[in-house]
Amino acid sequence: MDTWLLLLVMSLATYRLTRLVVEDVFPPVLWLRDRLAGGWRPLTEAESAELAKDPMSTPAPWPLQDIDGEASRYVRRWRWVPQWIADLLSCPWCASGWVALAVTAGTWAAVGLPVPLLVWPAVWGAGALIAAQEWA
Repeated sequence: MDTWLLLLVMSLATYRLTRLVVEDVFPPVLWLRDRLAGGWRPLTEAESAELAKDPMSTPAPWPLQDIDGEASRYVRRWRWVPQWIADLLSCPWCASGWVALAVTAGTWAAVGLPVPLLVWPAVWGAGALIAAQEWA
């Protein structure tokens, strides 16, 4: 495979995996991120639908707050999780660096890479630039 194509695929993989770690609401990933990061987060569609069924009969099962015009809920992280892990999982730029490192190391081990210490920041930067776009 050409090196430029490999770098492109690695950058796209970094973007997608970072989004999965930081933002996606895939239930198993969301559950784990809630326990590791905690804090305020927007309601998922399922949670919004649950509240919309009968909003007056019972109070919400979690603390709610309107943040930037969006209903958000508070989730407590596990007590043993240090703050730096919570920061890492809620910061797309921080998480993308570690994801890019893992993608680079995995690619280096599987197919080999020229100058992996230069490839890592290149893949990190390209993945972060893709994630910064409005359409992403």
